[in-house]
Amino acid sequence: MSTLDYSFAQVMRHVHHMRTNFPNRKSGGGQDLAAGQYVVETLSSYGLDASLQPFETFDSDIGEAFVALDDPGGTPITARPCLHAEPTPEAGLIAELIDVGPGGLSDYDGKDVRGKFVLAEVSYAPATPEKARIAASMGAAGIVLMNWGSDEGKEIPWRALKSVWGNPTPENWGDIPRISGVSISRSDGIMLRRKMAQGPVTLHIRLTASRLWRTLYQPLAWLNAPADAPERDQFVIVSGHIDSWNPGVTDNITGMSVMMEIAHLLSRQRDRLRRSVVFCFWNGHEVAEAAGSTYFVDSHWERINRDAVAYVNIDSVGMKGTEEFHINSCPELADFSAEMSKAVFAGTLPQKVTTLRRVGDQSFFGVGVSAATGRHSYSPAVVKDQNGATLGWYNHTEFDTIDVVDEAALEADLDWCSRYVHALVTKPVLPQRFGMRLADLEERFAAMIGDGSDPADLARIPMALATLKSEIGWFEAYLDGAAATAPDAVRIRANRLILRLSRLLTFLTSSAIGRYGQDSYGVSTLAQPVPALACLQDYRTLPADTLQARLLKTKLMRLRQSITDALEAARNLIDDFRMIAEGGRQDTTSMAVVAGQGPWR
Repeated sequence: MSTLDYSFAQVMRHVHHMRTNFPNRKSGGGQDLAAGQYVVETLSSYGLDASLQPFETFDSDIGEAFVALDDPGGTPITARPCLHAEPTPEAGLIAELIDVGPGGLSDYDGKDVRGKFVLAEVSYAPATPEKARIAASMGAAGIVLMNWGSDEGKEIPWRALKSVWGNPTPENWGDIPRISGVSISRSDGIMLRRKMAQGPVTLHIRLTASRLWRTLYQPLAWLNAPADAPERDQFVIVSGHIDSWNPGVTDNITGMSVMMEIAHLLSRQRDRLRRSVVFCFWNGHEVAEAAGSTYFVDSHWERINRDAVAYVNIDSVGMKGTEEFHINSCPELADFSAEMSKAVFAGTLPQKVTTLRRVGDQSFFGVGVSAATGRHSYSPAVVKDQNGATLGWYNHTEFDTIDVVDEAALEADLDWCSRYVHALVTKPVLPQRFGMRLADLEERFAAMIGDGSDPADLARIPMALATLKSEIGWFEAYLDGAAATAPDAVRIRANRLILRLSRLLTFLTSSAIGRYGQDSYGVSTLAQPVPALACLQDYRTLPADTLQARLLKTKLMRLRQSITDALEAARNLIDDFRMIAEGGRQDTTSMAVVAGQGPWR
């Protein structure tokens, strides 16, 4: 039992209340709003400043789907319509089916899918919206998604195809896939593969679908630290999504229930909080693709940029059959995340920390907020046996019921999450350490730049990282040593510097679009070591005297500028703080760079 004195019985009361009263929380369906009102009433009773945030978003509603082999009179295949899909003509479409496996770019090599249907596996390689974007870009008429799980599985998942993250802009409106889409069971997908091995397979697909702008509502609840708390303006963001497919018990009733209990726990310790916390129950997660979290970022950007300490996402906790604990973390929180894991689980089960990817509601990469998420997870052997089902064979189906909840795993997940958030809002010195972030940057830029042609002096980036390294080393040593006994005002400045470093260093390798936008869901360039420099590979395939190569050279030079500028700013910020902490020391290296005598001359 955690020393934080939570009530797991109360968590289960929330679980049973929501699964009984709000089982179908599809965005805009009505029960999402009813669930939101329940959350607001509950958190208001704990003394939080809770309300429903309205926002308009590009949503989609459930249509109807019919699939048959060969022609309208052929053998029917049970299917579900994808959301954010294009409807077929009233008579449907008849086309050949082409297997593209996971549905990534390389899976289309040597295949002409123009005007045809493609069969793709449900997985995160890439995520479903990116599968749809790629299929549409290749000219496919439609996409058929075969579920993960066992090869004999009859479960059919709900899926949405909108690859644009959050609300679209004029620049990416046209990137939303205009393609028909249905999902089928894995067993039917295996059947179709066997038939394709014997010869061409034709499908008839008839689909109704709709897209619409609508207003959704999501609960936000602020627990403000006491007025005399030294860092009251800073805050931790704790989130999970409120909308889901019917009934969505592990995805995400359990997560919401854990969030509410953490809010209750912290509300009873409000007078001991050093920082504030906001609990966000995102709507528009499943269909509008992270619309709620993106709107929160857009509507609170300046405050988040200035004062957000960390982002903790709680989703799909308490899954039955999980025998490991996995944490997805940004580099600067990796050691702290592992420390919290060991405190809860000691040697009782395998634990690992992996690099946080931009999935779920990770809408804070551009701003540069340190982030992590953790939960009981399936072992690699189970995931492989279930064909990539990282969130369980039942995910996004009607089988995500109370029967797939493991209460012991859920309580342990609550324990870890509550300790994690509690530490972030009470520690005098924030736990982010940037040595691992710097090592990650060095590795990624080395892999991206490599030994190939360097038309834009990109080698300046590793040089800037090397210059930053000693400053990062000093700052880490200070945080782990002298900061503990420093005056509170100096510690506050150190914590403020931590926030600025995360803003400057996160987007460098975590985003293709940069600080002020949102990358499309699962877009393939994010798999590059440095997504922002993805065009370097294009440059290297071109003769240097071509127009496109010349244009890319200029683009790469300007991308380099944004990177080296951020690295120099980070170094100068640490040096400025070091002068304060050490009592007025001057850095001749910094002065030399300003004078034009730095390492790039």
